[in-house]
Amino acid sequence: MNEQGYWRMERAAGLFLVLAFVTNIAGVVMFSIRDGAGGGAPPSHTFFVWERGFFMAAVVLTAIGFVLLEEHLRSTHGYVLARTGATTYLFAGILVVVAEGLILSAGLGGQQVLALINIYVVLAFLGQAAIGGAVLQSRALPAWIGWATMIWNIACLVTLPLITPHDIWFPVLHHFLLPLIGVPLLRSAPLSQSPTRRIGRQEAGIPH
Repeated sequence: MNEQGYWRMERAAGLFLVLAFVTNIAGVVMFSIRDGAGGGAPPSHTFFVWERGFFMAAVVLTAIGFVLLEEHLRSTHGYVLARTGATTYLFAGILVVVAEGLILSAGLGGQQVLALINIYVVLAFLGQAAIGGAVLQSRALPAWIGWATMIWNIACLVTLPLITPHDIWFPVLHHFLLPLIGVPLLRSAPLSQSPTRRIGRQEAGIPH
């Protein structure tokens, strides 16, 4: 990718994370319209498919954003945590998309895929906490963004089982802080490359 162009790696990551937040909000709005929290039934199957589709799309967009962010942080001290967080969230995302797919295609109820959803929740919070640590270590964004991301996700992971032990999946909680990372990435300047990476690129251009 041409780092001098607008669509550098970090800006692509920021775009996907912001889109994930917006898509998740669309699902939350549809869930609220039918009073899903109160057990309200969707007005139609099509409505339900769109609602759950928005939630699945948000997870996929988030996973892509984290993978791109990991690549952006490759030359920083935060790369290991970024790889850990992106891999963890990707695995978690696969589980919840499978669970939602089973609900839509096989007609399974939420309780029948509860184990998959709960595993997603735990892994997603852990993965996003790792992303926060990566942001903090890399210094690619202001330190408070990394701290806020870590504290939010760890706090949710600890408190949700205590407050609502029978239902710990609230999709908005996983996407609530994504704009904190996504918007600054869209507006960020290129990261300076590490000496090792610069030397490697220079040597690659030397004819032998």
